[in-house]
Order: sequence, then structure tokens, then C-alpha cells
Amino acid sequence: MEPSSIFVLTVFNQAHKKMNVIYHNYEKAIGLSDSAFWLLYSLYEHGDPCTQRELCEAWFYAPQTINTALKFLEGKGLISLRFVPGNKKNKQIFFTKAGEELVQNKIAPLVRAKERSFERLDEDERKKLLALTQKHIRLLEEALNETIE
Repeated sequence: MEPSSIFVLTVFNQAHKKMNVIYHNYEKAIGLSDSAFWLLYSLYEHGDPCTQRELCEAWFYAPQTINTALKFLEGKGLISLRFVPGNKKNKQIFFTKAGEELVQNKIAPLVRAKERSFERLDEDERKKLLALTQKHIRLLEEALNETIE
């Protein structure tokens, strides 16, 4: 007997929640809030310098969320903000020495662990996982848009 779609969705949602808990526990262990952690993670992945706008576009963050996290990280001495040359509206985000050390000691090991876990899937599994995840996201957006209309 094939499991019901509600059961499958429950297991899928639980797996997604478990992934979030794994990240949250790591964030807590290194003393960062969710938003501060993901901002540092995003900056590490993107490479600095980058702007708040670039982070919002690449990682689907609300500008207010990024702004709050930036102020926190700047206050902790982990990043510095500098105006984009020739533009007094946009600021570039740079790691300070302390920020670079934190990222190398706490964020980079997490990224490497994620890479190792992903590489333990064979190439076909990786391709299928990415393709199906992207397809599911697209179909979910479509279904939610139909619900809203």
C-alpha cells in the first residue's frame, strides 16, 4: 500500500524542520542569532564586498531583516559598511579582522560539512535532489498563487 500524500507531506515537513533545527542548534552553539548567522553565511558564500541589495536579491531576505542584522554585526565589530564609490545610497559590506576570523572558524567549517554531506550523495542523487527541490518550490509557488487568486 502506498503512503498517503498527507503522510508524505508530513514526513517532508518534519525533515525540513529537522534541517532548520540543525542550523539553529549550530547558530546557538556559536552564539549567533538566526539572522546574524545567515547574514554571515551569505556574505561568506557571496564573497565580500557586496551590498545589502545584492544579499536581499540573492538570498531572498527582507531589507529590514538585513538592515537589523547588519547593525548588530557592525556593533559587534564583525563587519564594516562603506559607501559604494560614487554612490551615497548603497553601502558595501566588508568583514573586519574579527569578522573574518569568526567566519573562518565557525561558518567555513559548517560550509565544508555541508559540502561533505552533499558529496556523499552520488552525482545522480545530487542532480535529482536539486532538480526536484527546484521543481517543488516552483509548483508550491504556483499552488499558493492559485489559492490567493
